[in-house]
Amino acid sequence: MPKFRLSKRNDFAWPLVVVIIAFGAFWLKPWQEKPQETISVQALGKTQVVPDIAKIDAQVESKNPNLDVARRENEQKIGTIIAKLKELGIEEKDIKTQYFSAGPGYEIQIFPAPRPNTNQLTTTLEITIRNFDNTNEVLAALTQNGATNLYGPNLTISDSKLEEAKSKAREDAVKNARGKAEELAILSSRKLGKVVKIEEQGDFAFPPPIIAQSESDLKQKASIIEPGQNEITINLLVDFSLK
Repeated sequence: MPKFRLSKRNDFAWPLVVVIIAFGAFWLKPWQEKPQETISVQALGKTQVVPDIAKIDAQVESKNPNLDVARRENEQKIGTIIAKLKELGIEEKDIKTQYFSAGPGYEIQIFPAPRPNTNQLTTTLEITIRNFDNTNEVLAALTQNGATNLYGPNLTISDSKLEEAKSKAREDAVKNARGKAEELAILSSRKLGKVVKIEEQGDFAFPPPIIAQSESDLKQKASIIEPGQNEITINLLVDFSLK
């Protein structure tokens, strides 16, 4: 039966190979990834948006020496107003009770000091108008059925339209960020890579309410872009890789 015998030369070579591999691994450090070089830019995105809803605050007052009677009278007025508004297409979700107050009413006199002569209960409703064509009818329904004070209309933006405008502003911000980053990369003799990180900075800016005086004024202001009032802005911090 043949016998095999390991060479002493091979016995010496294997430890040397192991040492070389270990030294190479320590020197090259393949487990350590090379840090990715990036460039960060801050960019602003803007878009214009047209108001599509208006809000009106209406106060309904009732006076009676008996506060409970004043309350019942106030409830009747509110019920009539709500019914009339629904006939005009105002949905129940767009009619909201803001607050109500109750207390003594005072006689009108300067001297001697005014004295309470009745009780007064006031309810304030917030009405949201989504169809500007029936604004006058809504105002008439309020004034003809017991509303004593009206505030507005205040033009503003619905949630769905606001989100759509914010998305467009983000697109504009990313486009502006890439343009700025490409310029900086060229100036530094580098090539711009892909986006590696996007961070939205703080709150977005949106237009404050616009006060309108009449239905014609409401329609006019809703159709005109007014800088600083109908502008949505988004601020982004974008990181790009460099090649």
